[in-house]
Amino acid sequence: MAAFRSPSLLEQTLTRTLNGEFRTQDAPFVIRSLLMNVHGRELAWSFVKANWEAMKQKYPTTGVRRMFEGITGLATRELERDVLEFVTARKIDLGGKTLAQYLEQLRIAVRLREREGSALRAYLMP
Repeated sequence: MAAFRSPSLLEQTLTRTLNGEFRTQDAPFVIRSLLMNVHGRELAWSFVKANWEAMKQKYPTTGVRRMFEGITGLATRELERDVLEFVTARKIDLGGKTLAQYLEQLRIAVRLREREGSALRAYLMP
C-alpha cells in the first residue's frame, strides 16, 4: 500500500494510518515507507506535519522513532529545510542520537542527489 503512485490512493493509505484501519504498531511503518516513496513523500510529509500531535498520542514511542526514519527519503534541499524547521520548532526527541543520525542521513542523501543526480539520470535514461 505504500508503493502507490496515485495521489488519491496515497491519501487513502495515509488516512488509514490514523483512522484505525491499520494497527497502531503497524501504521508508523506504512508512513515511513510512504515518506521514502518518491511519488508520495511530499504528501506523506505534509500528512505527518498536519497530524503530528495525533500520531504522538496514538502510536507507540518506538513506532514514532521508526516512522521518523522515513525522513531520509525527503532528499531535496527544500524538504530538508522543512524537516529541520519542524523538528526544531517542536523540540522532537527520539531518544539518544536517533534524530541526529536520521538528519545526517537526510543531509547526505540531499548532497548526493545534488552532486550526482544529473549523471545518474543520464546513465539510467539515455
